[in-house]
Amino acid sequence: MATLIKAVLIALAGLVLGLWSARAALSDRWPIAIDRIGAWRMEARAGAANADPYTRARVERAGEVPLALGEGLRMTTRTDSDGRALDARCVYKVGPHAPPARYWTLELVDGEGRPVPNPAERYVLRSTEILREPDGGFSIFVSARAHAGNWLPIGAPIRFGLALRLYDPALSGALGVDEAAAPIVARERCG
Repeated sequence: MATLIKAVLIALAGLVLGLWSARAALSDRWPIAIDRIGAWRMEARAGAANADPYTRARVERAGEVPLALGEGLRMTTRTDSDGRALDARCVYKVGPHAPPARYWTLELVDGEGRPVPNPAERYVLRSTEILREPDGGFSIFVSARAHAGNWLPIGAPIRFGLALRLYDPALSGALGVDEAAAPIVARERCG
């Protein structure tokens, strides 16, 4: 009888550990098949036919249709460039450049990767509509209150992230994008 109880406990512990590890592999806990460029994360092979099973499972779980390899790339961050979690009470400055691409968008996303509702009804900024410096650089301000220039509003005070989508990137995949090309997410002030 004692042997049967031990066997059941071991099987139950294995089941719990297996379910926990599968959930962790599909979340942000373990960066399996996720590339990092500064504060930004990306799954460069998400749209590839030969994507690994973890990437395919994360994409299916999120319910999104990834861009095919070579069509585009999605980069996300939930931290600033110093590694601090993004906070809705703070003002962030994103820029001054983005990786080379024909077109890109920057949007505010919630914990599940969906757009964050806001009173201004502005959900995304596009590379074709932002104000730029003479050298081609840019500054996008992310804050709850209106800001002069390129402004992406934070809606309700929730946990949020930023998603940068590169369409027709000059360098497809993580292998060609270096850290110097990734936008900096700098915390300006909080309060």
